[in-house]
Amino acid sequence: MSRVCAIIVTYNSADAIEACVAPLLDSDAHVIVVDNDSADGTAALVRERLPQVELIANEDNRGFPAAVNQGAARALSNSLLLVNPDCVVPADTVRALDAFLEEHPDVGLVGPRLREDDGSIQISAHPLGSFSTLLANRARRVFPRALSDRFGETYDVSLNATEPTDVGMLIAACVAIRRDLLERIGGLDEGYFMYLEDMELCLQVRRAGYRVVYLPTVEARHVGGASSGDRSHVWPHHSRSLLRFHARHRPQTFQLVRATLVARAVLGMGLGLGQDALAAARHQPPRRKTLAWARVARIAVRQGRRRAAADWRKA
Repeated sequence: MSRVCAIIVTYNSADAIEACVAPLLDSDAHVIVVDNDSADGTAALVRERLPQVELIANEDNRGFPAAVNQGAARALSNSLLLVNPDCVVPADTVRALDAFLEEHPDVGLVGPRLREDDGSIQISAHPLGSFSTLLANRARRVFPRALSDRFGETYDVSLNATEPTDVGMLIAACVAIRRDLLERIGGLDEGYFMYLEDMELCLQVRRAGYRVVYLPTVEARHVGGASSGDRSHVWPHHSRSLLRFHARHRPQTFQLVRATLVARAVLGMGLGLGQDALAAARHQPPRRKTLAWARVARIAVRQGRRRAAADWRKA
């Protein structure tokens, strides 16, 4: 029996899935691909070109957490590796993550240093979400160095750590977790469709009394975007998840987050209309930012705390 079971959730990931799976098979991991009704032939490609992989082909898009839970239900190994299809994890990294869990029984979840396709370090370690970290994460995109010392020690951890370091959360592009722990906390929270399910997972791991550890001594490459899709669908999902997390765990700042989303959406719609007008004058297709921000605004305006905390299928 394989020591590690790697679970990959795909959605229109045909261009990335083979590169993702190959090193996992080299590590002797049991690989499970859960396809969320891709329209680009991902499931057929896996079936035809990757016969060693166990495939679960859903007939609808059930969302990321539900798909992970489907894969975990098929796993026999106690080390589960959650891997995005746009992430390439060397075999040595797979083995190192499994060994770290084996050697540190108080660690519930561990992830490697992630690098972008150009070799730069990706900021994958973060504090658990709060209103201040939300603002800081937005501002860092404009002033990354100026804010790295002021907001969030884990920002520096991603860049500079040289040894295992406890963190608030890790993005789940590549993380290893104990299967028995995942079962104990009820799996990934299927109330999220996509986004922030990793923050919720790390919160639940910590509440269960386990550590979340960033392991910079091993690495994986995370290209990003292999399952992201149209921003007019992606941004609303992210906003709904953000509201849900704060409604459930940060109620004192829920209204601030909601108001911030509304203000950002109004600004985005204004800028988007200008960009679309310029694109039309140049006979170019619209960028769809206006539609995306309009949907974000609609979600933020309509969802009070009780509705925001609900399962995405009922929100």
